[in-house]
Amino acid sequence: MRRTACTLAMIGAAIGALVAADPALAGIDKVDGPIPVTAQSHVYNTASVPGSVPAVDLAAQGYMEEEYFLHGTADAYRHDPSGALAVLAKDVPYGTRIVVRRPKDAAKFSGLVHFEPIHPSQGGTSHWVAMSGYMMAHGDIYVAAGLGDDAPSRAISAKGPVPTAQSQVLQWFDPQRYGAIQWPAEDGIRYQVMADMGALLRSDTPQNPLRGLKVRRILVGGWSFTGSVQRTFINEGFHDRARLPGGKPVFDGYLIGISSRWNGGGYIPLNSQEPVTHNDDPRRTLKPIDVPVIEFMSEFEVGTGPGPQTSDSDAKVGAHRLYQLGAVVHGASMIDGNPPREKRPNFVQLAAKGYPVAGAKGEEALNVCPLPISDVPHGALARAAVENLRLWTDKGIAPPHAPPLAWDGDKIRRDAVGNPVGGMPVAEFKVPLASYGPYKGTDLPACTPAKGRPIFVRADLGGAALKARYGSAEAFVRQYDAQVDGMVRQRWLLPEDAAALKEKARRDAGAQFAAGS
Repeated sequence: MRRTACTLAMIGAAIGALVAADPALAGIDKVDGPIPVTAQSHVYNTASVPGSVPAVDLAAQGYMEEEYFLHGTADAYRHDPSGALAVLAKDVPYGTRIVVRRPKDAAKFSGLVHFEPIHPSQGGTSHWVAMSGYMMAHGDIYVAAGLGDDAPSRAISAKGPVPTAQSQVLQWFDPQRYGAIQWPAEDGIRYQVMADMGALLRSDTPQNPLRGLKVRRILVGGWSFTGSVQRTFINEGFHDRARLPGGKPVFDGYLIGISSRWNGGGYIPLNSQEPVTHNDDPRRTLKPIDVPVIEFMSEFEVGTGPGPQTSDSDAKVGAHRLYQLGAVVHGASMIDGNPPREKRPNFVQLAAKGYPVAGAKGEEALNVCPLPISDVPHGALARAAVENLRLWTDKGIAPPHAPPLAWDGDKIRRDAVGNPVGGMPVAEFKVPLASYGPYKGTDLPACTPAKGRPIFVRADLGGAALKARYGSAEAFVRQYDAQVDGMVRQRWLLPEDAAALKEKARRDAGAQFAAGS
């Protein structure tokens, strides 16, 4: 406890010195919108794109979508020789956007806002992809926030033939609509812009797109790069600086998805000139803050970064949970059914305008393995994690604990079936119909990539093995249902996701038992 207090005092002193030199974060000068949508002018990465997955009918859910352009200035920072923050570039002008999805009837707004940074590669929004149904069922507001590009996306864009960096993709997609989006080469302003956006959404200014709505909480959620943005935002003191009148934080909780401090991309540079920090750099260690943080990792992040992680804590300062999910690789399984990346709304829109989606580098590689890809319910477990973060911030109800994934030497331990040991308690591992993990054969090179991310496949156990294990499909169903019901009680699954998983397990079990009879 004394060590934590000392650490916080040091952080507070450093932040206090910086705030004295650079007071309130208030760099948004102008908000335009909502920007009209016409037959010729559409929101990029809009919620409902015919043929996309998901294609969300907002109107049917009582929701509406609005896009706003934000203009202002922000500072980028560096570390001086002593390690303290100093201004690198002051009052850098920018133009960016936010996309707001909210209930048409203000009376149905829950008071909770989900804030997701937009991914720098082609402008993806994985948090919306996985959480849209959950958010709308609760009457929540969703905000997608343009926070710039990054060095890799800029480099790919420079090579052509089409851009990859999300701010440049907007210009390519519709130069008339998005001509006002002018993001500078110095991406380091993203952290101040993020704080300013959050403060705007909780302000009484007439320019606030949510003015008149009572915002009780803002939860930040992001996956991969946008998860790592949160770690840098927290560790470099921007969370501590982003305060409301009276001292309360702008953001009330963080879900850092598929990002580990031990992965190279797990920490986003403070500015565009700074090299990526080494994985063992102490700056990467998650700092204790005054709101809860949940880190949600797939087996890929864990397996490629086996260093020690931040421990679970229920403390008021430093509240934290670490969730590790086996047999999934990064964000490939965020959408139920594992549709390929080119089915996401932004890629369907780009393809319709001639963008070469098949050859585009981005947040996920296209599925090229012909075998069934792991269908461990990544999205369902992520939704339960967001619900737990909500309860933690709203009612002080601490989330459940999960052990880390277990190790055998330098590999993740697997049980006799071949499924990972430890991590989040998953019914598919406890009452298995299949083995989940890397393809063990050598006859399908597309399933065993020599570089890049591995591919985890689903190998059904087969009717004979299932009969030996369970006796009958009915006996399997009883065991599986009991496991899933336990996950609901322990808050690892939401009831609606549990029902869908039970239905799927019945179909899968019936097919395998029938084939083995």
